[in-house]
Amino acid sequence: MSDSTETKRLNALYATGLLDSGAEERFDRFARLAANMLGTKLAFVSLIDSDIQYFKAREGTDISQTARDIAFCDHAIRTPDTLMIVADAREDARFADNPLVTGEMGVRFYAGQPLVTKSGYAIGSICVLDDKPRPDMAQRERAALADLAASVMAEIEHSEAIEDLSVMNAELKHRMGNMYAHIGSLISLIARGEPDKDRLVQRLQEKIASFGSMQQLLSSKDWKSVGVRELVEAVLQAYRSGRPAGQIVVHSDGDVQLSPRGAFILTLMVGELATNAVKHGALGLQDGTIEFGWSTVEGQLVFQWHERFARDGAAMAAGTGFGTEILRKIVPMDMRGTASLDFTDTGMLYRVSARPERICQS
Repeated sequence: MSDSTETKRLNALYATGLLDSGAEERFDRFARLAANMLGTKLAFVSLIDSDIQYFKAREGTDISQTARDIAFCDHAIRTPDTLMIVADAREDARFADNPLVTGEMGVRFYAGQPLVTKSGYAIGSICVLDDKPRPDMAQRERAALADLAASVMAEIEHSEAIEDLSVMNAELKHRMGNMYAHIGSLISLIARGEPDKDRLVQRLQEKIASFGSMQQLLSSKDWKSVGVRELVEAVLQAYRSGRPAGQIVVHSDGDVQLSPRGAFILTLMVGELATNAVKHGALGLQDGTIEFGWSTVEGQLVFQWHERFARDGAAMAAGTGFGTEILRKIVPMDMRGTASLDFTDTGMLYRVSARPERICQS
């Protein structure tokens, strides 16, 4: 077995948590069944660590472990798909001088079925031993030991699934709790600044759609991180529909991995900018264009949204509503940066800086 394979095998063993949980009745049952079904004095559910063989369950002895270098099961795990049978250990060169054979235990017969994970690593075995040789092992006995090994692994995998589900549930509650808290606060602020009921519903629908895109992306990344480009493209997808391909352009010098917190505030910012562009700016006019990009300037991330459009009459004035408050105050405050929002008769430019540690995945 190569060093890399052994490392992966050990990692598979450690991932089960079995070495840290002590004796468990659920595994003791399997050892008793093995001894009774095959009529042997000893039976074990063994786990092979780097230097030690641990008995997760045992029948017929109080021994809890042995050195790996004398363990019969250490040989068994080398052929994960094969039941290992030693009919008479005194006549087997591998075990004739083994202290388990020459000593008080006087092992003569051994049969061990490897315990193999779904990824193909043998972490131990379920085995039976006796102080009398057994030249023949019936097919039904071989099948019984194979079935018991499969049952042991099913028990291990079931426990891992429950533990994983518990961890996932706790993490999901944490993540979604934060999400709902953010959205709840946002709804309260929008409601205070939007007296018209129909307009309020529309704005909430727009925000929820943007956050839905963000949530799907983060979920697909196990809630770890998401790239700025991937996130922005997902949020802008609905705004591109039915419009010329070059009307919205996203560019940068390189991608940046955002934390879930960073993804939330960037989604809020881009969604607000795009919504405003539909109602008052470039996306509400046939010839309008938008460029969005980001770069690193003096250790800070700088995001820039540039709309170009021609309007009849005077230059568009900065609003005083909640959308403007999001862009001028809420976004830069959360990013620990500064923001500027400038309007002219040919367009609008929004720039905001962010501390990387505030929004990026560490």
